[in-house]
Amino acid sequence: MKPPSWRQNLLRKGGFWRNGHWYDLHVERRMPLFLPMLDEMATALPPLEAGTAVCDLACGTGNAAFTVLMAYPTIHLTLLDEDPALLDIARAKVSEFDPEVEVLQATVKADGEPLPGGPYEVILASLALHVLVGHEAEGAEAESRYELLFHGLRDSLAPGGHLLVGDHVGTLGLFRHLKAMERAGFVDVDCAWRQDDFFVAGGRVPE
Repeated sequence: MKPPSWRQNLLRKGGFWRNGHWYDLHVERRMPLFLPMLDEMATALPPLEAGTAVCDLACGTGNAAFTVLMAYPTIHLTLLDEDPALLDIARAKVSEFDPEVEVLQATVKADGEPLPGGPYEVILASLALHVLVGHEAEGAEAESRYELLFHGLRDSLAPGGHLLVGDHVGTLGLFRHLKAMERAGFVDVDCAWRQDDFFVAGGRVPE
């Protein structure tokens, strides 16, 4: 199969983002705050004991999972994504540190339904929520979809479980993210880090 034209790289919003190998090669250069965001996500987590059930939601190539495994190598990790090619890359990336990593191929929608494989004690969402909600959503519609998505994530967590979100504000502003989490039933909702359009926020399910 012939590769597509390289000139797709030159467009202002160009690139081949659905190709996992291309993504890993380019993401740090295209998004300089991506790796600092992942570090801030890992730093924001509470201590994770051995066997803690952690889900990397819409994991892509597994960068968030890899970062958290470096800090807490004894967690029980689940990789969740709809793309089998990305899951293969993510599995290969983390399997050296977690050979028993669980891999789930599933499509997650912003419809209030819980995630497969739960309940989890921690859900990581790195550059994931705005994709699940849809880039085309704006204003009240986007806020409504986020709230439904947060309802589903809340119901996917065990009592006392945590949701950590690393994302950018292209679809919904940070303040509205936090308020949607609160309306969905999360407590201890706050922002741990923000730089330019990127942020790390989190919340906890009541015990």
